[in-house]
Amino acid sequence: MKYKCCNLLTGGIEFRYNGVALCQRVDHVGGGDIVVQTYDDKKDKNFKFDVKKYLAKRNEIISQNKTGKIYYKCEGCVELFEREWPEERNQKIFQMILHHWTKCNSHCIYCYTNNDKEYFNTRKSYKVLPILKDLDKNNLFDYGGICSFAGGEISCLSEFEGILKILKKYDIVPIFNSSCVQYERKVEEYLRNGNGMLIVSVDSGTKELHNKIKQVNSFDSVWKNITRYANAAKRKEFVYTKYIVLKDINDNEEAITAFLKKSKEAGVKYVLMEIDHYYFLENRENVPKYIIDLFYFAFNKAKEMDLICEIYSNSSVLLLQGKWADEFWRPHVFDAGAEINKYSQRKVYKVNPNKTYNKYDSIKSAMLDNNLSYTQVWKACEKTKKLIPYKTDNAFYFYAEDFETSGSLDWDKVNSVMNKKLFGIF
Repeated sequence: MKYKCCNLLTGGIEFRYNGVALCQRVDHVGGGDIVVQTYDDKKDKNFKFDVKKYLAKRNEIISQNKTGKIYYKCEGCVELFEREWPEERNQKIFQMILHHWTKCNSHCIYCYTNNDKEYFNTRKSYKVLPILKDLDKNNLFDYGGICSFAGGEISCLSEFEGILKILKKYDIVPIFNSSCVQYERKVEEYLRNGNGMLIVSVDSGTKELHNKIKQVNSFDSVWKNITRYANAAKRKEFVYTKYIVLKDINDNEEAITAFLKKSKEAGVKYVLMEIDHYYFLENRENVPKYIIDLFYFAFNKAKEMDLICEIYSNSSVLLLQGKWADEFWRPHVFDAGAEINKYSQRKVYKVNPNKTYNKYDSIKSAMLDNNLSYTQVWKACEKTKKLIPYKTDNAFYFYAEDFETSGSLDWDKVNSVMNKKLFGIF
């Protein structure tokens, strides 16, 4: 049935430092922030995630949205849209955010940990790897999703490599949000292979400003590491430097120009513009015009320097809703999922035993049209690619690139797979 829902509810999970949530959006009327289980490092010594509670909350909200009365915390969210959503059995996790740890090698003045850095750098975080293994055991991960390492600094995360093994099993693409104070060989490996994304919030292009914002003396090492990553990256659109506009600190054209110049020197092609999260939440209707003008300046200056500038997270809400809404920005909103899907997107054929067929632009399209999960279509295509007969929902699925000649199905190849199944020849 058609109803309003979003990808975060049907396939999202967020591991926070103080609990686990379904949704990370907090910038709309309803306020989002749908927490399913809280964590206190002083009380919850043996924190165990309740999978059943997570699924129950998700189903409760989806069931209400099906009635047409939107769940109160989802009200007004930009993520909501109406369509035929997959059945519950096919709603698997394909969008994950990890920021359950708070230890960091930077001391950014805009971070919530800045209020008590000693506590946040020494507090005991819960282990997320056992939770991921439990979700894996319960067959709750979808293939081809994304996972954002969004909290603290990944080089401080002891479970880093273990988490990557789980992601690799499901072809989940990691998005590394890093301070780049330290260099991570695993990040380089993913970038070199073209199956990982890096976002570095540098926020400045001069040493003086960097030291003021980050409160650590790491300007030279950070840009050196960014350069190494950019040079290693197979896909240039998978390396981003980010600039968070901070009122009365780096909110001027000279500072933005310096940042763009350093990005270009480092070999970075893509930059992100953002506004300070907490400032935005407190002043969304009172953001001064000069800050809005800075986004236009950054966009045009980047274009002049042969860079591609996109707007990120809160800034997209600021520039597309409310007082400063401008449709100009819609095509320039950063969408990690869309960028990553370009890397994994392949055209797919569905072929029935009677030789009728449909062609789809992507695995996702085939999945939605046939009410299947991404996993089911992906697995069927992977099997037939290896010439192994494998039917899903009484049909065969083929990657167009492997079973197409001059834009048409190569029926000899198709039959070589289908006939084995149809006539029991293995």
